[in-house]
Amino acid sequence: MGKSGSTLLMHQIKCSLASTHLWTLVYTLAITVSIALFMTGVGWSQTPNRPEISAVKISSDETIRVDGILDEPVWKRASVANNFVQREPNEGEPASEITEVRVLYDNKFIYFGITCFDSSPELVGGSELGRDDSFANDDKFSILIDTFHDHRNGFLFSTNPLGTQFDALITDENRNFNVEWDEKWDSKVSINEQGWKIEIAIPFKSLRSSNSEVQTWGLEFGRLIRRKNEMSYWSGWDRDYQFFHVSQAGHLTNLKQVQTGLKLRVKPFVVGGFSQTPKNSGSNFKNESQVGIEDLKVSLTSSLTADFTVNPDFAQAEVDAAQLNLTRFSLFFPEKREFFLEGAGIFDFGSERPRYGSSAPDLLLFFSRRIGLEKNKVSSQQENIPIPIFAGAKITGDIAGFQFGAINMHTDNKDSIPQTNYGVVRVKKKLLGRSYIGGILTNKIASGGEHYNRVGGVDGNFVLFDKLLLRGFITQSDTFGTKENNLAHQGVLRWDTDQLRIELERTRIDENFNPEMGFVLRKNMIKKKLRTTWRPRPGIGSIRQLTISSGHEWFNSQTTGSLESRENDFYFGVDYESGDLVAFSGNSNYELLTKTFQVHPTVALPIGGYNFKDYMLRVRTYDGRRASGELEVEGGTYYNGRKLTISTDGEIDINKHFSLMVEHEYNKVNLSNGSFVAQVVNTGLNYNLTNKLLTSTAIQYDNVYDRFLLNFRLNYIYRPGDDIFIVYNDTRDFDPTYTGFFGGLVNRTLMIKFNHSFDF
Repeated sequence: MGKSGSTLLMHQIKCSLASTHLWTLVYTLAITVSIALFMTGVGWSQTPNRPEISAVKISSDETIRVDGILDEPVWKRASVANNFVQREPNEGEPASEITEVRVLYDNKFIYFGITCFDSSPELVGGSELGRDDSFANDDKFSILIDTFHDHRNGFLFSTNPLGTQFDALITDENRNFNVEWDEKWDSKVSINEQGWKIEIAIPFKSLRSSNSEVQTWGLEFGRLIRRKNEMSYWSGWDRDYQFFHVSQAGHLTNLKQVQTGLKLRVKPFVVGGFSQTPKNSGSNFKNESQVGIEDLKVSLTSSLTADFTVNPDFAQAEVDAAQLNLTRFSLFFPEKREFFLEGAGIFDFGSERPRYGSSAPDLLLFFSRRIGLEKNKVSSQQENIPIPIFAGAKITGDIAGFQFGAINMHTDNKDSIPQTNYGVVRVKKKLLGRSYIGGILTNKIASGGEHYNRVGGVDGNFVLFDKLLLRGFITQSDTFGTKENNLAHQGVLRWDTDQLRIELERTRIDENFNPEMGFVLRKNMIKKKLRTTWRPRPGIGSIRQLTISSGHEWFNSQTTGSLESRENDFYFGVDYESGDLVAFSGNSNYELLTKTFQVHPTVALPIGGYNFKDYMLRVRTYDGRRASGELEVEGGTYYNGRKLTISTDGEIDINKHFSLMVEHEYNKVNLSNGSFVAQVVNTGLNYNLTNKLLTSTAIQYDNVYDRFLLNFRLNYIYRPGDDIFIVYNDTRDFDPTYTGFFGGLVNRTLMIKFNHSFDF
């Protein structure tokens, strides 16, 4: 980073703040609203009568052996949290099976002893062995810890009857759910004639909290009994909230002289391997071996952490699922690289992902996939090519009542792409119970200053009366050579309960708005949205809940005001007590093409306005079964022709070691100026010998670009947080003129990666 990175960031701040006085007005308005709400007491969501449990400190001569048996005498001194209450299927009723939780701690660990009584212990379900698996078929117990007691952010720890671990970071009550966060903790499970017992030890250095001598933390427990499709919680069982709504948690008291956070962790890595790429004759082999520092973590304070990386390698990251794109907008692929994911929720700025339709948000001001990944401008496919990263630094945490995050990364040159520096600073001020105001600044500048892109913005999120959400942002970009029509803003008003959800939204994105470190689905538009959803629980037979929803979206050109898109949809779904779902939806759309749309390599749609309608039937079976799946059939008109889409998604858990997943999407499109069939297959095979030795195999094929991909990954977790990876990738583009092994133009890599962390 150095002096040049700091100078660039300071220049960005000066330029961005000087560009408009509107942001000052927005800040003033947001602060005024916040003070007014605070004076009236509106917005505080933490109700006073939450359950409490007192942690018991054990002496230095008392030890806990984490074995899932709970036979140490000290457990008998601990307070008991019980009285779990159902959220599903019978809200407010006592859980059908008794659960007891005890909490102990010493100078290094906090311990949880859980007894999950079960009247039919032989039916306790556990099949997943892979770290951070979904536990889709398993019984599960979860712990949510709000260490700062701010009622919005937390650490999640879950396990199943096999002792498999799942952990995640929760930011702003699940606005960001970071399952890629992995820390060191221990869990063991035993099953007996009374049910199953869990013993968990979480090092204080894996957490972060205030430095108060006596602390109170937010705490929530949740138990899922899969065969009954029953969810019960210790505190926040109200259906208007989810388990991840940290504001509904109970309290853990009597924590004294607790010191959290690592002082120092150094995690170097070594990679050995090669890549093979096709050339005019034969193949080109390249040595891909390298060394570097995956993470150097320094605890600046108990609540503020700095991370550094040098020559990072992401060979072990999971491959993106293959997708078909029959729209005229970009696909959205999530970030999967560990360094960027830890603490990623702090940097969230922009639109939420919609619950219905496309999984892509309208706008994200900071999207970390823009660092070290560049769009391949030569290929017709929507793919990225990796760019080497020299080094990077990140600071995240709480400071003086603010959530703070900063990243600075520097990438090397590759082909025609010059060295580039990326910087982002994010600040959020917590207000009321679950509200905040914040600001963000991003800076991207190429070597020599020949090209730059700077973006700044402010946002606010206000939760009123527990159920009413008012949120919005305004942002402006400053790109080399572009100084006008570069604003974007959004306002959202939402009422959200278990049975009723009403949402209003207005979004504007100017034609020259350009966040090069972010993601924009479509520019030059003004979007208006209205959606209403009613989810009654009729109490009829086997029906648990109905969903009746209607949405309307209009997209007008920001420059001309003309209508460019209109989406009207209706959805009706039936959730059964068994966990199965049957749903029907209908859509009426309008699209104005202002330029030719290449919907397929062989078919282009001409300029003009198009009205079309389609209907969809969806059937999903309960994923608590050994075999489960989903079928969607969608058909109707499509631009100037017709389209039939059949999507299938099936998963079979053969036993606790082996599972198979297959997704297939088939599209048959007949247009007045051409026809085609587009299909894609994603297959996943997981074979896990133990919860320390895991393998996964992904096989993908799409016929549009005639591409086949095989990815094999072996992960040996030789101690918590430290791994050995063996990764093999094989990608084939099937050129009929090539007659190599299995045919096709071959790109393959074989990598072995070893990392080891040193904690101080």
